[in-house]
Amino acid sequence: MTTHIGEAILRQARARSTGTTLVAVDGAGGSGKSTLAATLARQLGDCAVVHGDDFYRPMPDAERERLNPEQGYRRYFDWERLADQVLRPLRAGEAARYQKYDWATGRLGAWETVARGGVVLVEGVYTARPELADFYDLTVFVDTPRETCLDRLRARGENSAEWITRWRAAEDHYLRTTRPAERATLVVAGA
Repeated sequence: MTTHIGEAILRQARARSTGTTLVAVDGAGGSGKSTLAATLARQLGDCAVVHGDDFYRPMPDAERERLNPEQGYRRYFDWERLADQVLRPLRAGEAARYQKYDWATGRLGAWETVARGGVVLVEGVYTARPELADFYDLTVFVDTPRETCLDRLRARGENSAEWITRWRAAEDHYLRTTRPAERATLVVAGA
């Protein structure tokens, strides 16, 4: 599976010949996006990985808890910051510099730099949303059965059952209304 995806990415990179090849790796939480991105990065060599989790939007817990699924889709992930700090600079031929979300403090924390050139994989839920689609040369959607994803999220032990239900409702809204699998260049079965 990853060989096929890696070859598609390399074809796209060769077609560009200069600049940075931007690839979105999207799918539901627990689908295997991070694992796929790490495997591809090892295969491709000259490749950076930007994690969507670094673009979680800081906000008070009480405010986050009041969001309905549509509002969660629109506000959990700070896609504007991803566009401004990573995608626009790389598309313009410049290095990117972005501030990561610090999960321990609930605030923005350390700065990361992504060099221009080569391949940059941007992995995470919501990374292929329509507002970002034009930045990417290729989009990959990891399609994994819902129950498998939920089992993985529960097994991680990072979030309460209530939060997983709330998060998944926002993801379901995103998947249903924006149809990232239908818009993707490649759809792969999650492991």
